[in-house]
Amino acid sequence: MSVVLGRLRQRAGKLRNAWYRRPRLALVSSAQLREYRQTARGIKTYRQHQLEGKHTFLLRRNVHMIEKGLTMRPRRATFAAEYIVETVDATIRLFSDIDAPLDEAEREWISSVLADYFNATAESDHDNIASARTAYQSFVQQQSSVPALGPHLHDLSTPAVKVDDLLALAQNRRSARWFRDETVGRDHVDRAVAIALESPTACNRQPYRFEIFDDRDAIKRVAEIPMGTAGYSDQLVGLVVVVGRLSAFFDERDRHLIYIDSSLATMSLVLGLEAQGIASCIINWPDIAERDAKIRKVINIDADERVVMMVAYGYPDNEALVPYSQKGSVDATRTYNSIRAQKVKRGNGR
Repeated sequence: MSVVLGRLRQRAGKLRNAWYRRPRLALVSSAQLREYRQTARGIKTYRQHQLEGKHTFLLRRNVHMIEKGLTMRPRRATFAAEYIVETVDATIRLFSDIDAPLDEAEREWISSVLADYFNATAESDHDNIASARTAYQSFVQQQSSVPALGPHLHDLSTPAVKVDDLLALAQNRRSARWFRDETVGRDHVDRAVAIALESPTACNRQPYRFEIFDDRDAIKRVAEIPMGTAGYSDQLVGLVVVVGRLSAFFDERDRHLIYIDSSLATMSLVLGLEAQGIASCIINWPDIAERDAKIRKVINIDADERVVMMVAYGYPDNEALVPYSQKGSVDATRTYNSIRAQKVKRGNGR
């Protein structure tokens, strides 16, 4: 009897959930549904790469978490035990694959962090750590040395850039829409990209990429797709399409990180261009199904990726005006320690 009742309750629960879902789905916009679908594709791709054991986003995330563990005070004798086997397995698989998307600097960083980790956990008797240590040491026996690219002291006693210079760079930056008929050298663009790559991302996953166009015909095709470029798109000499990669994440809770992390990187990119005398303009990307479909026909964007924004760039036309765009004041923008007063719960008299 109890089994029957349990099945009836289970069926009733399913019906109740389905009933609740219908009106909720009706209230979800088409733009939200597209985001949910692409997020689901990203998670599916993440899981597939995880099963194959060749997952750069997973490896970057895990190594970054290990690195944070190495910086803890006091440092624990046992940590990262729940994912160290997975991390070592991904390291061996990716390092053994000559086509893996890991450059030499990343390989050196991963090797250094794992070497520090196994030294730090030498006294641990956890089975996972012992197993991972054996596998990793067997793999690196042929390596002659391990570089020191792991946790280190962050010395800011002599800042690399004076704050007044940085403020002047930020204040001088303005959105330019008119450029000289002169292509920007790719070495200058790549220096700005190198600066962008130093921006922080959640667990160092770097869930974005830059599709860069400096061919005039290609620029024209791409620049006509977003809204807000009418009147000046025909004379653009450089264009960056910022693409977020949802396959960097394993849970829908992180679906907005592509916007946060790529925006941090894009601002660094813009300042990197500005510091070289190259003007830029952020072009908003509208979340409209027709335009999303069109951009996917024009440039190479995977099903689990989304366009976040575009950036036009070039040497500014010295005879063209730019908007002043007065910014808000510091006082109007920030507060300190603004914590709401905790409400006191009143009794019911009993």
